[in-house]
Amino acid sequence: MEMWSVASDSLNEARRAAGGEPTADQLLQIAQIEALLAIAQNLSEIHHEGINPEFRAD
Repeated sequence: MEMWSVASDSLNEARRAAGGEPTADQLLQIAQIEALLAIAQNLSEIHHEGINPEFRAD
């Protein structure tokens, strides 16, 4: 399972547990967490596949 889906489920669960509408600060924190997770996932893909997996050195 991708870390993105796990974190997204956790964020949604936290939103439901908090009840009501999130504040602007809470929305910004959620956006920051989601951005960091997206970056981490992209870096993980680069680590496993390389920067340009289509490139073939002859």
